[in-house]
Amino acid sequence: DIIRHDLRLVELTHQVYTIAPGELPGYLFGGLASDDAYGAVRSMTFRFNALVDGDESDAALLAQDLAEFLCDEVEHLNRTLRDESAPELLGVLYSMAAGITEHFKADPPEWSRFTGKKLTPEQLKIAISRMISVRFWSRHFRTFTRRWREHLYITVGDVRRQRSVICSPQWVQHWMASRKRGREIMAETNIEDEETGETLPLLAAVDASVSNNERRRAEMLTRVNGLEELAALDRMSQDSDYVALFFTWTAPQQYHAWLETGRRNRKWNGASPRETQHYFTRTFKNFSTALTRRDIHIFGMHITESHHDGTPHWHGILFVRREQESTLRDVFEMYANAENCSAHRPGKPPEQSPQSQIMIKPVDRRTGSPTAYITKHICRNLEGCAPGGRDKETGRPWTELARHSAAWASLWGIKQFQFTGGPPVSVWRELRKLSDQKQADSVNPVFGELH
Repeated sequence: DIIRHDLRLVELTHQVYTIAPGELPGYLFGGLASDDAYGAVRSMTFRFNALVDGDESDAALLAQDLAEFLCDEVEHLNRTLRDESAPELLGVLYSMAAGITEHFKADPPEWSRFTGKKLTPEQLKIAISRMISVRFWSRHFRTFTRRWREHLYITVGDVRRQRSVICSPQWVQHWMASRKRGREIMAETNIEDEETGETLPLLAAVDASVSNNERRRAEMLTRVNGLEELAALDRMSQDSDYVALFFTWTAPQQYHAWLETGRRNRKWNGASPRETQHYFTRTFKNFSTALTRRDIHIFGMHITESHHDGTPHWHGILFVRREQESTLRDVFEMYANAENCSAHRPGKPPEQSPQSQIMIKPVDRRTGSPTAYITKHICRNLEGCAPGGRDKETGRPWTELARHSAAWASLWGIKQFQFTGGPPVSVWRELRKLSDQKQADSVNPVFGELH
């Protein structure tokens, strides 16, 4: 059974991250490449496919060699096409660099704007400069290899309730060591105000910002409470009031690698946590667009949490006008269950039809406010803010799960906390810095009165 099924899944996971043997960028066959380009790309492709078995020094060396190769090709094209106009030359240089970039599984900077012919010559130069820099490739190879390795851990079952929940112990240890090194460097670094000459330890400045999880938690709870007060204030000035809806949204069964029982999910489609998160964001965007067409405005927040096997799911709270609640429920359920319905076989008995992926319920203000409903999910996913006790699903301490959640989000590039329908937080953060009454008065008389 292991040879028949498990090894096949490992091979499929490898295929997602490796470059096929016969796959080469079209630039090599267009007549403009240098004589050494073909052999160099073949050699670097072989090294790229072996990155998962190496360490970070292998990724760093490949990044350096690839950046040097691209620089050499830029010089070669400059000599070959010296009679071409500057815009045409820049277009050829960008196309060459973008083709090599896509070949090595990276996204070319400004690609959509380039294909739409919306890039200025200066912007083209900046995009090309990024693609030929060692820093660009070092970061890409480092992140790519870590995700590749973690995806394999998920595939073979090292990430699940019976082993290590949410993410692998190897990644958690690496993440914690990296954070420790970063804090040590910041503790030894000072920043200086050019106007006053005042110096301050960089670590103190970082801890005074929302990078500090305690401050981050306080800010998010303040913002959620502000949305709650906004809904109440709007209710006083309008004929209709707002209702707060709490939702839990899980991905379809095929996105889950392992069942809670510890058995492999035979329907798993091989998706990584990042791909599953893309499913959520894409579906939520379509849902929001559908609401806009129906003239339904919502505001609230959602939190991305991880199941025991690293598969994301969402918890959130939405405020909507009471007369629009039924429509919102119908639209949300339609989009959340669309993929299940498309996979539903005609003629299947009703009792075997897929379960709904979305659970929506109104907030019962007799048992708690909307802020109270969302608070536990915020704290569970912030290291240093987790409650005491253990999780009933995994049996692990909440403090451990919060640490694993932070490491998981960092690895897969997942934004855990997202507000929707409200104004940007940047303005509020800047206004909070105005501790002086004279400064507040200078902004606006009304703001001065509220200060």
